[in-house]
Amino acid sequence: MGGAPFNFACHLRQLGFEVAFVSRVGNDALGEEILSFVQDKGFDPGHIQVDPGHATGVVKIFVNQDGDHQFFIVPDMAYDHLEWTDDLKTLCNTGPDLVYFGTLIQRTAGGKALVDRVLSAAGSQALRFCDINLRPDCWTRAVVDDAILQSDILKLNIDELKILVPAPEKDPLSRAAGLLFRDGNTGPGLVILTRGENGAAWVTARGCLEGPSDRIPPVEVADTVGAGDAYAAMAAAGRLAGLPDRETMAMAQDFAGRICTIQGAIPEDDTLYQDYKKRLEP
Repeated sequence: MGGAPFNFACHLRQLGFEVAFVSRVGNDALGEEILSFVQDKGFDPGHIQVDPGHATGVVKIFVNQDGDHQFFIVPDMAYDHLEWTDDLKTLCNTGPDLVYFGTLIQRTAGGKALVDRVLSAAGSQALRFCDINLRPDCWTRAVVDDAILQSDILKLNIDELKILVPAPEKDPLSRAAGLLFRDGNTGPGLVILTRGENGAAWVTARGCLEGPSDRIPPVEVADTVGAGDAYAAMAAAGRLAGLPDRETMAMAQDFAGRICTIQGAIPEDDTLYQDYKKRLEP
């Protein structure tokens, strides 16, 4: 069970935030397993649509000798047919503090239209957090550019930055700054650039904050799956809690490192969250 949106939602839920996770599964055994799993994690399974004609989405994962992961995301699955329902409309009308969305859901015209509708219905008070995910054959430049323009916070990694801003003569931070909002205030006011073992950087119009890569504590890495999602979740948590960016960056970096010490993206032991919850309290 995974995917960036669920990992993000699950972390925020365990950190004490009220979170609604919206997706769509098939009317099959995997779908039933997912509905049970999300309920066990404290989510309302009523927000998960059940598709009568398409199977639950699956991803094939290949691991090479170096431990790197390659993903083949099977097309035309249930979540590609997510619909604008009365339930989703009600969620948007509650005035959410934040809406998290990615680019994978927008690999179809219907998915793109749904994201546009959700962002419009959620209202201008909702912080729009876009997490770029450039999987092969699952994105187009036009869709990604529009997603960037609709975001308030944009997160991407160094490899994705090289694809979107192919300017080798410029340093990565200058490239990331090129994604900030332009005239008319469309586009992100914050770009979060994750750089693996080199830490992360937060780029705004006021300048750049870089994570303390020289002080990243060594960890015994089990795998790196979900590290970026963990970083994104803690970054959002800190922003929602009103913490200073420096403090939020340090927490996000530490939390992502902790996730690297476990197998998979979601801890089985919820005690991992306790210290962070205390630091996020008013």
